[in-house]
Amino acid sequence: MKKNSKIFKTAVIIGPSGIGKAHLRELINFGIKKIGVLGKKYKKDRLNIEKKKYKDVIFYNLKNIQGIKEFKPDIINICSPTKFHLKHLKFSKKFCNRIIVEKPLLWSKNKKNLNSLISKKILNSNKKKIFVNFPMISLAEQLKKYENKKINQLTFSYFTNGKNTYNDIGIDLLPHAFSFMLTLLHFRLNTFKIIFVKKKINSWKCKIQIKNCVCIFNFKQNIKKKFSELKFSINANKYRRQQYLKSGNYLNILIKNNKKKIQIRNPMAANLKDILENIDNKVAFENNKKLCIESVKLTEKLINYKEYE
Repeated sequence: MKKNSKIFKTAVIIGPSGIGKAHLRELINFGIKKIGVLGKKYKKDRLNIEKKKYKDVIFYNLKNIQGIKEFKPDIINICSPTKFHLKHLKFSKKFCNRIIVEKPLLWSKNKKNLNSLISKKILNSNKKKIFVNFPMISLAEQLKKYENKKINQLTFSYFTNGKNTYNDIGIDLLPHAFSFMLTLLHFRLNTFKIIFVKKKINSWKCKIQIKNCVCIFNFKQNIKKKFSELKFSINANKYRRQQYLKSGNYLNILIKNNKKKIQIRNPMAANLKDILENIDNKVAFENNKKLCIESVKLTEKLINYKEYE
């Protein structure tokens, strides 16, 4: 960590609101002292709170894309809405060789089955390290010491305060489920069967089979919901996540089978730290790329599936 903290001195966050605040926090925790932010609209007072809280960090409130070019960042974090990711990736690649994108990498409703091809082309760009942030990778990795048997059945339920509806719920939350599932299954994706897909205005659900593992993904979004709720089961074991805020950081506990408490690292913080530490690691890059492309392929198949039950 210390080695990379010296190399990576500057960073830019595109889309500093919402999830961008988590990226900002982890960039600061990593030791980066010069951070620029670019929002959809320029707000003069955008960084007033951050300047008071992090007095040893120099913040730059950028007005436009030209500001990124002049800033010359070591890393760019793209946290804007998904529909802008492709646009922001294209100009970020002109100014920086290391880019972190909040999941999903990209998605265009007009591209239908081309999203995976576009993703592959973007990720294979010469000399560009583009990592997608999948927090559930960290959660799955932490679970492996508790779940070391062959997985035959997996259920992943995620209820959030998002404002998406119908298929947009799946587009938003499937990357979480896929990254969790494929990490536990060691990225083995040989056969894929859709059993059903059900979508409603505030919910999205599917049942699929990958090799001998049957998976159910159950998502709900309600903008009025105060906190997100994550539950999952692996074979006969059931888990639910509890989060609580302490000293400005979210701590996470898993409740296993309604009795055993397992302290885990915050998946968001842990995965972003892991990316920052390994952003120049070829093996880490290839693993992240493979997971991203597989995730987009699976999302395409499920979102374009027409025979709803």
